Amino acid sequence: MLNKKSGLILLVLTLILTASCKKEFTEIGVNLIGKPHFDGKIYETNQIKIYDQAIPKVLSMATNGIPQSHIPEMSNLPITSLGIYNDDKFGKLNANIISTIEYNPNLRNDLGENIKLLDAKLIIPYFSHIKIENSQKKYLLDSIFGDNPINIKIYESTYFLPTYDPNNNLEELKYFYSNFDFTNYKAGIIGDTINFVTNNTPYYIYKRNDDGSVILDDNGNPEIKDSLGPHLTIKLDTTFFRHKIFDHSSETILTNKFEFKDYFRGIIIEAEGNNTQYIQFPFEKAKILIDYTNETLDDNGTPSDTTDDTTKIIFHELTFNLGKTRINYYQNTLTGYAQNALNNSDLINGDNEIILKGDAGAEGVIKLFSEQELRDLRLKNWLINYAELYLYVDQTQTDQMLAQSERLILYNYDDKKSLPDLYAPENNQSNNYAIFDGTLHTDENGQSYYKFSITRHIRNVINRDSTNVRLGLRVCNGINLPLKTNTVFRDPDAYTPKGVILYGNQAVQPTQKPVLKLYYTKPE
Repeated sequence: MLNKKSGLILLVLTLILTASCKKEFTEIGVNLIGKPHFDGKIYETNQIKIYDQAIPKVLSMATNGIPQSHIPEMSNLPITSLGIYNDDKFGKLNANIISTIEYNPNLRNDLGENIKLLDAKLIIPYFSHIKIENSQKKYLLDSIFGDNPINIKIYESTYFLPTYDPNNNLEELKYFYSNFDFTNYKAGIIGDTINFVTNNTPYYIYKRNDDGSVILDDNGNPEIKDSLGPHLTIKLDTTFFRHKIFDHSSETILTNKFEFKDYFRGIIIEAEGNNTQYIQFPFEKAKILIDYTNETLDDNGTPSDTTDDTTKIIFHELTFNLGKTRINYYQNTLTGYAQNALNNSDLINGDNEIILKGDAGAEGVIKLFSEQELRDLRLKNWLINYAELYLYVDQTQTDQMLAQSERLILYNYDDKKSLPDLYAPENNQSNNYAIFDGTLHTDENGQSYYKFSITRHIRNVINRDSTNVRLGLRVCNGINLPLKTNTVFRDPDAYTPKGVILYGNQAVQPTQKPVLKLYYTKPE
């Protein structure tokens, strides 16, 4: 009897073990995060082709303030650039801006009689942060490249910059790209500044008397009403605004916001010169400020008696916000080195060096695995626990550049969308997408490189027979914005002038070539 029971138990255990062995091994380690902490094997391959190519244009527009329910794509331009960026390896980049003027409801009021314009200016805030030194508050400016003088000119724009596309019944957003040249839409100059250089002085708003004069304290210093932090400030032509705005008080072109948008279509801001000073702004906070006085009748509280009436001067501030709809126009003048590199890219065999540059510069295109290698890997039926792609910096070339990109982004080039690894559960904004990575690293020998974790992508290609799509490689400021919404591709390098030069797969030294490392487990 005991032998029968023992045999039955043995049979049950055998069936359980058999069923367990038939369970697919691909379920093991599916949710592993980071490098494996077990004794797996490593497969390294240099069968990677990479070449570079010019980027003729990038989506370089902003449409702030539009309901997401209407336009899910929204803005592609969280940062707006102005200035000149000279790079020894890449050449000269010039960034200019065209922007709409937002309607001010105060224009519906009568602007008054005997108007005197005191001042008009454009103010644009810098990116800045506060540092305390010796108990004193000091502003430090961010996102500025170079400090050499440039000239800035401001024009009235004659181009009607629509938010929605008139060719699609105003149902879809009108898209503008960085190659949109608005040179022919410049009217007269309404402001300029010569030999402009940034500074960290706060922009102060002072208290005013009725006649517009600044109120002074007991020591003769202006009394400060408010401080807005450091701003680019350019004086504008008050005569222009008298004719454009104040001479049309109470007319429909001012009282109707739709007519106003067509009447005052916007401004164009251009940087001129050959020096390097390239400024990135939170441009949605830019404003035009106009200070003026008008005269009003003061009846001294006796409206029926006009004998004691007097004329009173009143100070006013009129503000126009800018930037809800705007475009950055980039002009790249490449060096002979950069032009030659892009003209002679080898799309079949790959290049020995790869140049990457933002603001409509250059990108890389990567093809992982040869066809035979991919067939062999699929037949091995390995479990891919972790996959890393390493790209090495050509420091002899990059050191000659003005600024190196701290981060690159790798994406599905053929379908223009993010890789599955980027938005995997373990990757999120709180850890700055540290697992996906793409940030600049330096090894113990001083060699700089970028590394990407692309485990899910490689599993899809090898274990699930997904298409081995080409991968796109670009510089970027951040990777928190989706690359594609609906049918629109957001260029991740549309607002950074930085770049880098990498070794390609045709590099002379094997240790310089891109390498893909696969940490895997063999099936039993």
